[in-house]
Amino acid sequence: MFYSLHETSRFRTFTRIFDLGPLKVYIVYRGYIKKTLSLTHIMGKIVSVDLGDTLVAFRPRKYELIYEVLREEGYENLSLKKVYRAYINTMAKYNFPDQNGVNPFDVREFLYNLSINPNNMRLVKKISEIDRGDEYYTYDDAIDFLEFLKSNDYSIALVSNATPRAKRVVRELNLDKYFDLEVYSFEVGKVKPNPAIFSIVIKKLGYPEYHIGDIKEMDVYGAKRAGIRSILLNRFSFYENEGIKSLKEVTAYLRVGT
Repeated sequence: MFYSLHETSRFRTFTRIFDLGPLKVYIVYRGYIKKTLSLTHIMGKIVSVDLGDTLVAFRPRKYELIYEVLREEGYENLSLKKVYRAYINTMAKYNFPDQNGVNPFDVREFLYNLSINPNNMRLVKKISEIDRGDEYYTYDDAIDFLEFLKSNDYSIALVSNATPRAKRVVRELNLDKYFDLEVYSFEVGKVKPNPAIFSIVIKKLGYPEYHIGDIKEMDVYGAKRAGIRSILLNRFSFYENEGIKSLKEVTAYLRVGT
């Protein structure tokens, strides 16, 4: 079910929009069917997309550096996948950014999630001092994906939990030419999975047909809370039997509907 703001001359009220199949929806207002529309009429040809590990690779990733520290500290039984999921779950509980503009990261809670003593302050300090890597580049499948969207008249919104650095990276990689809208958490004061960050896209462009991102707990859940369908980009198989592996697959999926 989606919700759309129905305007009248004197007041506003919510209209319930029921999805009754892939081709049509019926807009019901005060018990009466007011209009039948296609999903593309309601949503338009709009796609929202994540940045990090969706379009752009940042290396080394912070959770990879944390993983190496934990192994050095003797926690060799931990897999990278387990560290990643604990890292994401620690941050995904927040709807508003820290002073850097991204999801807060509580190191002690992260260690607790891994069943490691969170009162090991030496380890807490060591992990707290880890920063993100300096290398970044566009994924091989990203440009073809963006070119496909633009050539098929899609409007593209970038929705990223990011520091100001990400905005600079987008321009250095010449990706900004593809976006009709850029929404960065450090600018809007909201982070995925907060549905309010997607509401900015809805207000300015309309309802996206899909949101594409690599983090289930932020991209998928956040989009769902905003009433937007999502595609999980599971490049590194951190999610068992979920999502798809590349943007080429996303392109093939969207091509069927164009």
